Amino acid sequence: MEADSFSVVIAGGGVAALEAALTLRELGEGRIRVELLAPEPSFWYRPVAVAEPFDLGEVRHFDLGQLAEGIGAFVTLGSLTGVDVDRREARTASDAVLRYDALLLACGAVPEPAVAGALTFRGPADSPRMRELLGEIERGEVAKVAFAVPWGATWALPAYELALMTAAHLSAVGIYGVELGIVTPEAEPLQLFGHSASEAVRGLLDEAAVEFVGGVSPVALADGKLLSLSGGAVPADRVVALPRLRGQKIDGIPQTVEGFVSVDEHCGVRGAEAVFAAGDITSFPIKQGGIAAQQAVAAAEAIAVLAGASLVPHPFRPVLRGLLLTGNEPQYLRRDLSGHEPDWASASPIWWPPTKIVGRRLAPFLASLTGEVPVADLAPPPGGLSVDLPLDAGRLERFATTAPDVLLGPSSDGAGPRTVAAVMRRDPLLVTGATALDDVVRTMRRHDDGSVLVVGDDERLVGILTARDVLRAVASDVNPSRAPVGQWMTAQPVAVEPTTTLDAAEALMTEYGVHHLPVVEGGRPVGMVGLRDVTRLQRHPERLSVGLGF
Repeated sequence: MEADSFSVVIAGGGVAALEAALTLRELGEGRIRVELLAPEPSFWYRPVAVAEPFDLGEVRHFDLGQLAEGIGAFVTLGSLTGVDVDRREARTASDAVLRYDALLLACGAVPEPAVAGALTFRGPADSPRMRELLGEIERGEVAKVAFAVPWGATWALPAYELALMTAAHLSAVGIYGVELGIVTPEAEPLQLFGHSASEAVRGLLDEAAVEFVGGVSPVALADGKLLSLSGGAVPADRVVALPRLRGQKIDGIPQTVEGFVSVDEHCGVRGAEAVFAAGDITSFPIKQGGIAAQQAVAAAEAIAVLAGASLVPHPFRPVLRGLLLTGNEPQYLRRDLSGHEPDWASASPIWWPPTKIVGRRLAPFLASLTGEVPVADLAPPPGGLSVDLPLDAGRLERFATTAPDVLLGPSSDGAGPRTVAAVMRRDPLLVTGATALDDVVRTMRRHDDGSVLVVGDDERLVGILTARDVLRAVASDVNPSRAPVGQWMTAQPVAVEPTTTLDAAEALMTEYGVHHLPVVEGGRPVGMVGLRDVTRLQRHPERLSVGLGF
């Protein structure tokens, strides 16, 4: 590798990181040096974790150093904590500094419990707890089990797999009469894949005697009931719940309140030159290995162009593929989220290798290591079900909603004294992402305000900057006269409309640990509401103003 080669740092050691490294090896023409900054020395094949408790599969792991050697990349162990975009430097938790010409954020996301009192199934570490639950069922100690998909968990497929494999396991050992159910905010089973696929999955659930309870957002297990956000309850002795994902905080990179990063169609991070992102760390609502691999390819092609490669980079156009493990014959699901190609639901493979992770280069690469032989140009089988319902931009945006309608919707009686409109502060402070931090600080001090809203060229809300964000920037030794707001703001902040109820606003602030919510109409900010304002009116909803007797 030449000393003046183009240096790419990839923060991560998962699917997106490896798919990007393989793509850069192919497109770089020997000019690109790839360094993986990974928090651990192994690559874990996690999607089959749901099969492990049933002895139907084993979570495999590969030595990341050996994989990198096969790709022609280097590995540095560490976690990314900050980025200096102007200097093109990445900082690690051990204060090491990696210089780059292009940076790819492929850090993934951190799973957090979302249903109180439930067994949160996050992956291999929770297989023993799932085995313990199976033992309790077999001993007759548990009669009702709910598999819960919390709001905010857009990839629901593992919950269906756990339910179906539990049903298959109990049938195999001759245990009947145990009530199993899926409790989910979805209106139809696996509705992200479309109506035809939903009907196919519904048939599997019916055959396995797994009840489907849709349109419910589960939040907690208490006193033998799975409580929902709307106040309803589903009887349950035990609950197995999917986690909610959060992104890790990276100083110098604009992120959402959940820690995710907004990217453009080539997976470039908005407001950060030569920085890209792929996988679960992005704000794309669907968190899934195949989607991560597709984003990685789009980012790698754009990076290769920066390195001087002669190609036209393809924008990210998501195609959703899923392998549903049922405990019997697996079901393959495919959906083109752009609506350009036909969708499928089939019992036969419709991609190669027929594994859980679908990556253009990563899947064959791993297959070669395990001795599998790729099959070229494998076509969809004749028995596949054509899914003709396109997922348009508006439908996809519905899956991106940070909270269910019960939180974001208007009050039942329209605008009134118990809505945000009654307490919000109008005419909030507005700045653009290019504004320097020191200018914003002076504005905040002059108006005695602890936050400002960040808008784009079209005056739509793109972020919020608080005093806490300013302190974080100062602690990172940035030059406040040069550092733009856009690199330190919270991007795509949780926002409400004037007609949102005070109960809903308070629930959102409590859920996300924030003290202020922007108020928007048509995407444009019209006010700000604070937690103190909401709780004050909630405590004294009928307080009267007392005058001096005139």
